[in-house]
Amino acid sequence: MRQALLALLIGCAAWAAPQWTTYCNERFGFCVQRPAFLTPQPPPENGDGQEFRRGGARFIAFGSLQVLSLQETYGLAQKGLRVTYKQLRPDFFVVSGYKGSIVVYQHTRVMGDAYVTLYFEYPASQKATYDALIKPTLDSLKPRR
Repeated sequence: MRQALLALLIGCAAWAAPQWTTYCNERFGFCVQRPAFLTPQPPPENGDGQEFRRGGARFIAFGSLQVLSLQETYGLAQKGLRVTYKQLRPDFFVVSGYKGSIVVYQHTRVMGDAYVTLYFEYPASQKATYDALIKPTLDSLKPRR
């Protein structure tokens, strides 16, 4: 009986674990793992990034030129948010909070002469699901070789 229950639990855990796929951006030279269940949207013509959606959730990975300082960009990321967490370092920043009932998480990192941003937005009712995806996504962000 114990072995059957253990097998069932292991099977459920494997089924619940998200599948990952790689998104690479040629223009800004980075790659990131993203949950495969998010559907790619048509990319912009300028090649700066791509949006992925599922229901009310979205993930956007994009690059941008360093027109503003990192500190100025950090300040803009907080506009319109009820900020619950923020951190500014010399080479990246994180801002997280709420826009109404929507959770927002933005990580912007200096990569060469550009900024690379990973942006998550999802309903607060799905916070546990999407919060668990943020760290593995951030950890996978690498310059493209």
